[in-house]
Amino acid sequence: MPITPTLTVNPTTMTNNWSAGLQSPTNQQKLINKYLNPKALYNANPTQSQQAWSTGVTRALAAGKYASGLANSDPNQAAANMQQYGGQNWSTAGTSKKYKYAAKSNNLASAINAVLQTVNSMPKGRGANNIARMNAWANGMSQYYGKI
Repeated sequence: MPITPTLTVNPTTMTNNWSAGLQSPTNQQKLINKYLNPKALYNANPTQSQQAWSTGVTRALAAGKYASGLANSDPNQAAANMQQYGGQNWSTAGTSKKYKYAAKSNNLASAINAVLQTVNSMPKGRGANNIARMNAWANGMSQYYGKI
């Protein structure tokens, strides 16, 4: 039997191979091992990482990646995914991701309390007073942007 070259990519084969790769216990263990034994920690150089992120965002913007992705999205599939997985994932996150919220809640509560103390010390009332209180809240909380 002669050997013939593959001249095209079969999307079904590609999808099946991708799915099988994700389900493979060997690949799962490789992922865990790489995560537990990295060459460098993901947060080893935050400044360099931020620059790389910025470069990636600039490249994606130049390529129109966001607009292209948005234009090619399928709202019907999004709705089907929400019905099939979304509600359960939302519910599960209340326990599976609670540790992430707990890690930030002390700092967030501290920020809210500090800004609230400032706002509560300001005069109340219609018009300029309420606008000043609203602006103080917005400006006060913005001081914590990116820090919590």
